[in-house]
Order: sequence, then structure tokens, then C-alpha cells
Amino acid sequence: MKRLSILFLFIVFAANTINAQSIQNRSIKGLDATGDAVVYFSVETGEIIPAEAAAFGGWDIGFQGTTILVNGEAQYVESKYDALTEAPAEGYLAEESGPVTLPTGDKGWFNYDFNTHVISPVANRILVLKNKKGLFTKLEILDYYKVTFGENGPAPAPRYYTFRYTTQANGTQRFTE
Repeated sequence: MKRLSILFLFIVFAANTINAQSIQNRSIKGLDATGDAVVYFSVETGEIIPAEAAAFGGWDIGFQGTTILVNGEAQYVESKYDALTEAPAEGYLAEESGPVTLPTGDKGWFNYDFNTHVISPVANRILVLKNKKGLFTKLEILDYYKVTFGENGPAPAPRYYTFRYTTQANGTQRFTE
């Protein structure tokens, strides 16, 4: 009986350990997308993927100016970030060959102010990704600028993405335990 109890406790502990690691929450500040080339990013590793390696598919999302590419399927969901607890079952944009280029401007992730020429993320517009492995990620772009300091004081520099995301690493659509 004692062995059975120990085995049960081990199984419960192992299951809780697996569940605790199945959801990854990360924040990225100031991802530099200032060049002309696409900056490829892996949500699984939280790292930028070199273009040479991206040619073999190990990336999930790419940034080029205000354009976002996805290596898989994607859609925008109107929701507060924390309120989005499950990825939608359908409605994803997908391409049969090559990455998905997401809509830009007010149909995409940002608003553009013609008076100030400022790009700002659309509030409560969450990007949901389904990568080639079938894993779901919700991603919220928080900022497109970083502050730089020059001769005239602080100034915003564009094409520096700040975002947060949650990846469900066990294949379910739920973003909560």
C-alpha cells in the first residue's frame, strides 16, 4: 500500500510539473526591426532566428517595418489580453505556401495618426497564432518605439517592437492552467 501511495504522489507531482511548464508567458522589449530585412522570431525559444536558419522554418513570427508575417496561421481577436483564455477554433488566415502576411493599419495591429505621424497599437487587439506544430500563442503588441536620447533630448525611434505573449506548449487551445 505504501508503494501505491508513493507512486500516486509521484504521478500527481509529475502531472503538475508538466502542466506548470505547458504555458509560457514572456515579454520582449525593444525587438529591433529597423533594417530592411525581416526579423524572424521564435515564440517557443523567445529568440531572434537568423535569416539563414529561418529559411528552414524554425520561426513563428516575423517583423518588417509595420508588416507582420506568420509561419503558420493567425487571426486578430478583439479582447483584453488577460480575458482571452482560449484560442479560437476557426477563423485563421493561412497560406498554402509561404508565410501569412497580416493586414496592416487599422485592420491590423496599429493605428496611424496622420497629424502626428505616430503609430500606436490598437487597444485590445490580440494576435493569435497557430504555428506549424499546432501550438497556440496569443500576442499583444504594446509599443512600436523606443526612447533614444540625442542632442535635443529624448525622442521616439520607430521599429522597436515591445510585446508580450503566452504560448500553450502542450497543444491545447487554453491559455490558462
